[in-house]
Amino acid sequence: MAEKIITLKDRKLINENTLAMWFDKKGSGFEFEPGQYAKITLLEPIHNDDEGNSRLFSISTAPTKDYLMFTTRALDSAFNKNILELPIGTKATISEPGGNTVLHKDSGISAVFLIGGIGITPVRCMVEYIVESKLPYDATLFYSNPNAESMAFFEDFENWARVYDGFKFIPTIDDSSNKNWKYNVGYINKELILKNIPDINKPIYYIVGPLAMVDAMEILLLDMGISKDKIKLERF
Repeated sequence: MAEKIITLKDRKLINENTLAMWFDKKGSGFEFEPGQYAKITLLEPIHNDDEGNSRLFSISTAPTKDYLMFTTRALDSAFNKNILELPIGTKATISEPGGNTVLHKDSGISAVFLIGGIGITPVRCMVEYIVESKLPYDATLFYSNPNAESMAFFEDFENWARVYDGFKFIPTIDDSSNKNWKYNVGYINKELILKNIPDINKPIYYIVGPLAMVDAMEILLLDMGISKDKIKLERF
């Protein structure tokens, strides 16, 4: 199918090492499901490198929005330098969406997200979709980062957990020296999951993040007796 045209709407750093970019999708005909990704291609780049002018990005905003948000942490790439320097209104193409972690349709089955680092991007899309559409999912997000400063979208998730009973937010960081941190410290582990998930065999589990983290979480769930067909994976 033909790629669609979208236009750059805004861009900014949203924390110490995360660049967010927004594209207007009105009139493009682009449609997707919560949890998918797509390839963005810049049509008139200023900077070039060996990786080319296209990148795959998970979509961070719900399908109900008339714009798309993408985030990245590779701030020194030619693509991201282009995003920071190209004028607002610059056109790009977007491919058909894909991905292994599309939100399951049956809202009677709970969702558990085990997420590390920038793997949070498709999960933001799914949670925003659940909360703003008032869907009757029971969703729990375990979100692990090295420190509080690297935790993208923290305020969004904290707010959604406050206003929507069906969403529970469980952030955790490695940095034990942060005296202002009021949540969990350490890795996502069996004890943390059992403490917060009453029946571990009911949910669909989504694991998204760096390769080592995804592999470790999959092994953890399988060791806990979770069926492999209840685990969805996306390695960043």
